[in-house]
Amino acid sequence: MRVHHLFLCGIVLCLFHPVILYSQGSIHFAVIGDYGLAGQAELDVSNLVKSWNPDFIITVGDNNYEYGEASTIDANIGQYYHQFIYPYSGSYGSGDTLNRFFPAMGNHEWLTPGATPYLNYFTLPGNERYYDFVRGPVHFYVVDSDSSDPDGHTATSTQGTWLQNALSSSTEQWKLVYFHHPPYCSGTRHGSSPYMRWPFRQWGATAILTGHEHLYERLLEDSLVYFVNGLGGKSVYPIGAPVAGSQVRFNGDYGAMLVDANSDSITFQFITRAGVVIDTYTIRVPHYTPTVTHASGWNLISVPAVVPDGRKMTLFPTAISNAFRFDSVNYIQEDTLYPGLGYWIKFDSTGMVSVAGDSIFTDTVDVQLGWNMIGTISVPIDISSIIQEPAGIVDSKYYEFNAGYVPTGILLPGRAYWVKASQSGKLILSVPH
Repeated sequence: MRVHHLFLCGIVLCLFHPVILYSQGSIHFAVIGDYGLAGQAELDVSNLVKSWNPDFIITVGDNNYEYGEASTIDANIGQYYHQFIYPYSGSYGSGDTLNRFFPAMGNHEWLTPGATPYLNYFTLPGNERYYDFVRGPVHFYVVDSDSSDPDGHTATSTQGTWLQNALSSSTEQWKLVYFHHPPYCSGTRHGSSPYMRWPFRQWGATAILTGHEHLYERLLEDSLVYFVNGLGGKSVYPIGAPVAGSQVRFNGDYGAMLVDANSDSITFQFITRAGVVIDTYTIRVPHYTPTVTHASGWNLISVPAVVPDGRKMTLFPTAISNAFRFDSVNYIQEDTLYPGLGYWIKFDSTGMVSVAGDSIFTDTVDVQLGWNMIGTISVPIDISSIIQEPAGIVDSKYYEFNAGYVPTGILLPGRAYWVKASQSGKLILSVPH
């Protein structure tokens, strides 16, 4: 259920200040990536996006394949999204009366010298290569991650300094940074771009959205969520072994992200062109600190929040064992713990640990064929509220460990549980509305 209250708030066109286009209690927008090649896949994704009636669209780069040329840009962009662009001077109909299309540059834009067709086609804030703007409770920061940018693409470059200063001065609840090259990715075509591992969390970012690899992935690194969203219409790339921090991976179809934000929460979804929801992830303003209770001996433990430091020695300093997760075949020792996963940890006495961090009220947990050890979210949930994708894949009761295995109907924050799946799939844990 979405309520939109819209009123014009003012427009500021200044190189290093946000463009505040309007203010509203909630916003509803789309994210597309690696989309700019005219054809059926782009048409399908654009129709999906339009069916959401988004307030606006952002892109994470590669807007105009193959070479960023003036001769292809309108067919690759305007043909599908002209209704959101202002000013629009292309040949596919009328544009908007207020710009609602905010792209980031990709490497293909720079294949034409100076990225001139891109810079001529759009009218964007700031220097148009990197800029920021505000809508409702969200402050957006658009970065150019390509090495061709004249202001550099490292954390200490002119562009990096701009981002650090801009993030530090923001007062909005949510701060989203988006650009093309993913700092972390399990794809095999390009993989990770380590040079983009800027200290985003320390600077104040809420989430990072990227593209470049033509797949979808959600990762958690340094207690910050990263998205790779490159299935907008060009092609599909393979996925390799998951990198550390990878939570969800998908390359089964084209699609886009839908994001809903208000002053209390921000929810990210990836949805295929067929309308299948692959992943849902919600961050909420923390209203309390969940606690994890443990008994003397071995415990099934999870992390019920996005924490600043996920190392076992930081979260559970009194533990007398390493942390072990189950990968459907073997136990694996882990130094860093992530939400959504279950771990065995041993203590020499009973106790209670407060977990300070950002509350998680919705999470998508991957399960494999057979037995799985899963974590849960920041509040208790009834197992009847858990959505199974595909439907009916849960092939057992949910078991907690309390000096033995005991079936349960309620999943508690900080606990972990065994559950058996009849095939690979997803469990969506969320607070019922």
